Amino acid sequence: MQKLTANTRQLYPFLIPYLFLLILVLVFKILYSKEDIYYFINGLHFPAGDVFFPYMTEAGSTVSAIVACLLLLFVSYRSSVLMASSLILTTLINVPLKNLFFAPRPRLYFAAHTRPIYYVPDVEVLANNFSFPSGHTVCAFTMAVVLTYITPRKTFGYLYLLLALLVAYSRMYMSQHFLEDVTAGSVLATVVTIVWLSWFGNRPFFSDPRWNGSLSRKRNAA
Repeated sequence: MQKLTANTRQLYPFLIPYLFLLILVLVFKILYSKEDIYYFINGLHFPAGDVFFPYMTEAGSTVSAIVACLLLLFVSYRSSVLMASSLILTTLINVPLKNLFFAPRPRLYFAAHTRPIYYVPDVEVLANNFSFPSGHTVCAFTMAVVLTYITPRKTFGYLYLLLALLVAYSRMYMSQHFLEDVTAGSVLATVVTIVWLSWFGNRPFFSDPRWNGSLSRKRNAA
């Protein structure tokens, strides 16, 4: 419990604004319906967003997760293992939840509705029952928490949170998910990753200084 508390304090630059935003989202959920929130966000499209968000959403993809783990090998082996293990764990939890809830994505949910919906041009809009929770959001928030944890300058947590939020918003902007989906994905990733880092990141075997090595240091030493 002490390690969990200590690690949580390290993540304050990420956690404090995130919790504030989470409260705002919950207030919106109380005041407005799922449909109202979806159509409001769907009405906020603009030309630059139609270009930006399809690229931004890829920051929460499997490819980006793999690239992040590989790049961290040049920072330290410990950082790479923490990132990879956290992503694997949150994914292993998220995938069964998608199958359990079997929630329709917006395109399928509104299939019988006559109200017009804007879809971003040249973007494949999924229409299946694996909407809840959002996998891209889980991936983005997992990476953001780990990066805040391993980065010496903790104020970078604000930047990591912003990037994760942009990924989450991109999923709604492109009609791939509802607000509920990305909110649940962010909570799942944040809670599970913090608990995992508090336990796994403090295992005795990580005290071996060799974990602080990296591919870049090894190359320089040679």
